[in-house]
Amino acid sequence: MRRTLLLSLISIFFYEAFACHGRRRGCGSCEEETIVTQYSPMAELFGPNVRAMPYDSSTFDSANGGPVTGPEQMSCDFETSCCWQNNKPPLDKLEWSSVEGTPDPEVFNRAFGTPNIPSGRFLAIASGATDSSDEAQFHSCSIACTEEPVRVSLRHWTTDGVKLQVCTREAFFDNPENAPLLNCQELPRTSSPGPTTVELSPGEFFDVVIVAYNFVSNLGAAAVDDIRVDFVPCTPTEEPGVVETPAEPVPSPAGGECEAFVCSFEGRMCAYQDLANSGLATTSWEIVQGRFRNPLTGLNNAPSGSYYIATYLLPNQRSVLRSTGDLAEERVIKFQYYKATQGIQLVVCCGPNSDICGFKTPIDVEVGDRVWKVAYVVCPAGPNQITFTAINNGANQGAVGLDDVGVYRMTGAPQDATESVC
Repeated sequence: MRRTLLLSLISIFFYEAFACHGRRRGCGSCEEETIVTQYSPMAELFGPNVRAMPYDSSTFDSANGGPVTGPEQMSCDFETSCCWQNNKPPLDKLEWSSVEGTPDPEVFNRAFGTPNIPSGRFLAIASGATDSSDEAQFHSCSIACTEEPVRVSLRHWTTDGVKLQVCTREAFFDNPENAPLLNCQELPRTSSPGPTTVELSPGEFFDVVIVAYNFVSNLGAAAVDDIRVDFVPCTPTEEPGVVETPAEPVPSPAGGECEAFVCSFEGRMCAYQDLANSGLATTSWEIVQGRFRNPLTGLNNAPSGSYYIATYLLPNQRSVLRSTGDLAEERVIKFQYYKATQGIQLVVCCGPNSDICGFKTPIDVEVGDRVWKVAYVVCPAGPNQITFTAINNGANQGAVGLDDVGVYRMTGAPQDATESVC
């Protein structure tokens, strides 16, 4: 009996030892091994020698998000905290991490298609399958002003299918979740690891944003390192003047179609009336010389002359400009306009009750929209109310510009009208 008990105890001892050693590679406890072998997306894609940790945004926080005074403040090799930070929900649902350690070249090559691994600390995001629109956004401290293109250079890696872009976004937006990404440039996987350089449009008070998205496969990842941002700050100048709008419109002589409807807005609104205080509109038009608001969502200058008229619309705002008079015959009213923000429309109407709306810009924004364009409406003979209405039914904010309203004879196709009445 004593011998049987001893053999049983020895058997149990060897069974536990073998089972534990089989899982722990000869060291530590079974409990410790459970932690070591816990599944890690980072380990599967980068190898077992890397460690991910939350990104340290203390430099961004201490700078209050900018603006920076020069490009050197925006460089980042991730060895220390930089003037960058992760976006917060609801702007994105995924988060970049700081990664240290040396990736396994073979594991890395299988995942990213290149044996050229990051060195030192770097930034990475790894995720299982999510919606294609789910993003990981990483943005810089703001740039106050630059009149020349911004050059962004970085090293980058993505697994198959994952997309990586560099964009800009207006800084200090009232509702950050509604701030649109602008000037987005995709970093092709074929240029990895780089460094790859992209050029972004100049502007005022904007962030640089690195965006990873399209994590639709079972496991996807992106990594970046050695970010360099090069730009020339604006030379301080006086702000362009905004001419105060007269309280009352300049009256037009009876029957004077030129006086009633023609205007180049050179320092005045002519016979046009801003209806901001009439209950028909929620914000006003302004006579402007030079730059109007943020160049990313505003305007830079007049298409001709020195002045133009413009309005800046927040979501659900409307501006209305109106003039009343008689047209001797059916006329073509031509004008120049500028509109380059998603969700904003310019609608132009005429007729006795301003109910003949012959022009309306599309809600969508196209590649060629950031220029002044010529448009027209055809208005009937007799009494007319011509209205220019800018409406923002979207989530973004932006400007609409108007200039060079003229009256032309209908001598053929209205778009070809060149004979001015005035």
